[in-house]
Formats: sequence, C-alpha cells, structure tokens
Amino acid sequence: MVHHTRGGAVPVPHDRQTVIARRLHKDDVHETLLAAIVAGVLPEGSRLRDSDLESWLGVSRTPIRAALVRLEHIGLVEAVPQCWTRVAVARPDVVPALVVALCALWRDLVVEGQGALAPEAAGGVRRALARCAAPLDAYRADPAPDADRCRALVDQVFACVALLRGGDVPDVVRGALDGLESRLRHQAALLGRHLDADLVGAVLDEADAAVAAGDALRLRGAVDELARRTASRCSGPTPASDPWWRS
Repeated sequence: MVHHTRGGAVPVPHDRQTVIARRLHKDDVHETLLAAIVAGVLPEGSRLRDSDLESWLGVSRTPIRAALVRLEHIGLVEAVPQCWTRVAVARPDVVPALVVALCALWRDLVVEGQGALAPEAAGGVRRALARCAAPLDAYRADPAPDADRCRALVDQVFACVALLRGGDVPDVVRGALDGLESRLRHQAALLGRHLDADLVGAVLDEADAAVAAGDALRLRGAVDELARRTASRCSGPTPASDPWWRS
C-alpha cells in the first residue's frame, strides 16, 4: 500500500514484494529515489525519513543520505538541517529558467542526418510524437487537470525528448541534461491547469515536421521558439491573471 499524505509518513510501498531484496549501490539508491519522485510515487511535500527509506529499499542510512544530498543538488529534494527532508514542492517560478537552459542544450544536440534526424530513426521518433496526442487531448478536455493528468502528458513529451536528443551525448552534457530534465519533469507535472498545452502542441507539431523532412535547421528553430516564448513571458512583471506559461 502507498500512502500519499503530504507532510505525513513517507509514502513508500510496504508490501514486502516491492522491497528491493539486494543491497543497492549508492547510485542505484539515487536512481530509485529519483524515479519515484519523477513518477509521483513520492508526491511533492512528502517527508523523507531515513527509517522509512531504509525499510523500503533495504539499505543502510549512508547510501540513502548520499542519494538525498544529490537529489537536493538538482532540486528534487528540499531540506532543513536537523529538521526535515522532503520532496520538492511546486515552484512554478523556476520552470522558465529550466526550459530556457534545457533549450540551449537541446538545440546543440541537433545534427543533420544524426540522432532523431537519421533516416532509420525518423519513423520511431514520429510515432513517439504522435503518441503525445492522446494525453494532450485529455489534458485540454479536463477543466481541472491534476498532477497525474499533467504527468501523463509530461512523461510522453519527455519520452520524445529522449529520442530527439539521441544517445551520442558527451558525459558532461548528459549529466547536466539528466538533472535539469528530471527537475523540469517534476515541476511541470505540478503546474495543473497552468501548463500551456497550446505551446506544447505547437512545438511538437513543428518537431514532427522537422523530423519528417530531416531538417536540422527547422528542428533547432522549434527549440529556439520554445525558449523565446518562454523567456518572453518571464522578462517582466506578469499579471496574476495571465501567468507566463499560458498563451
């Protein structure tokens, strides 16, 4: 059973079948906790107590604390020393900077004839982009989309991002991408009705057209447009009735 009480006991699985049987390496602990946060298994604001995590993961406190420090560094965990550690809460003000920073990295990974633009990869990339239609339509049709609805859309979009960026990424860039993308996935899923579905749809359509044509310049243009529209909405005072992330 998983409990989702914000601020209460950490919502880790208590079914023994879900407890990891082997002693995890510290990197495995980090990846397990990161995946649980991004997937919403550990919801925003959930307190992360060492004893609960030890019971869930079957490891000692040392790799757990090391993993939590790493997650705090990339913004998925928040902590007050000697008081509490919790999953990061919604902070929509950080989303613009994350989007712009990622766009700067993504555009430089677009290479003519390589990665997503390689002829043999185009079909799979376009099928992944097409799979965004269902969660996008479901989000638009929901007058009050919750985190699960948003996450379904965000997860599918990032499945496309993984294909678009390709696998031939320098380690130093991959590290930066992984941290920024994980934080953006977590925060974007918490935007609720304020996620800009029209902008997401427009960028996905342009990316699909670029992949179909094998056009690196057009794909970089789609990324640049996402960065431009995001930056333009956070460059000055924004009325409360028209937040930056909506058209």
